[in-house]
Amino acid sequence: MRILFLDQTAELGGAELSLFSEVTHLPHPSSVLLFEDGAFREMLQNAGVDVAVAQASSGALTVRRESGLVAILFAVPAVIRLVLDVARRAKGYDIIYANSQKAFVVGVFAAALSRRKLVWRLRDVLSAAHFSATLRRITVLLANWKAARVIANSVATGEAFALVGGNAAKISVAYPGIDEAPFTSVSEAAIAAVRREIGAGDAKLVGVFGRLSLWKGQAVFVDAIARQPGVIGVIVGGPLFGHEAFEAELREKVTALGLTERIRFLGFRKDIPTLMAAMDIIVHSSTAPEPFGRVVVEAMLAGKPMVASAAGGVLEILEHGKTGWLYEPGNPEALAGALRLVLDDITGAAAIADAGQAHARDTFTVAATVRQIEAALAQS
Repeated sequence: MRILFLDQTAELGGAELSLFSEVTHLPHPSSVLLFEDGAFREMLQNAGVDVAVAQASSGALTVRRESGLVAILFAVPAVIRLVLDVARRAKGYDIIYANSQKAFVVGVFAAALSRRKLVWRLRDVLSAAHFSATLRRITVLLANWKAARVIANSVATGEAFALVGGNAAKISVAYPGIDEAPFTSVSEAAIAAVRREIGAGDAKLVGVFGRLSLWKGQAVFVDAIARQPGVIGVIVGGPLFGHEAFEAELREKVTALGLTERIRFLGFRKDIPTLMAAMDIIVHSSTAPEPFGRVVVEAMLAGKPMVASAAGGVLEILEHGKTGWLYEPGNPEALAGALRLVLDDITGAAAIADAGQAHARDTFTVAATVRQIEAALAQS
């Protein structure tokens, strides 16, 4: 079974990190085709993966999640050129495996032209909170027509697909697996160095990790930190996919609240395991349902108290009061209250964090993901 993996971006987001694990562990001859060049291509190449960059023009990548029909039609000529390139390359493979929505749309027509099977690795909740009505309708129609299998990254993601008209019979679930080793092998010296860099002193560090975007809830995180005197909030991540304006707004908010001495912006970082190990608490702050919640699993693997918004795939990862803490999404007072629960009972919080770590180690493994994807591919 020869697989051609498609991905729209070369930025190192959660979907790309998950794809990396899948490509490097699935026991099939495979290649990765990216629609742009960048860090992800280098990461794959350094791991010995056969990777190439498609002949995509920028016009093919201009459609955003909120785009309407006019923007979609404007991108059609560039998409056609990209489809023809992918279809030509796909003839040497049995399956086209699309890792993102844009990759899926291109993959649909490339699969039709090359007469290859198409599998969609669905990593997004198809809801109004994330996508325009036009994009949702087009995506579901294409999936029902051409996808041999839709491999969702959580039950919540699969249910959202079915809810907007997707064929439920095509859905399989494969949770993203995460290697625990980087999160359990951080040295005390490395932790101390990061805390010095942040200027933590004896203060408690509460971190939020992920790309800067309105729905990722960093603004809620800032409001919650404002309600916790003496705590330093650490924001790790940079803006992707055109969200640079949000970072400026977030920094303005920090200044307006008088939090410049208590909020640290670290930007995009590659040393995530070390940074997580340096935190006293890690927060997941998304205001809309998360398709999965990779950062939640990573924090649990790091053995840290995890406070997460109660929606989407997160509810399949974490159990309130047993493996972490949940709070109402978008509610800074609720988040502040959950943080107080942890800070007021450090011993009890450590026990829950230990339970969370054990659960993540047992459940969200790369080996389990490979088994789940293999089963889905056998049904395609």
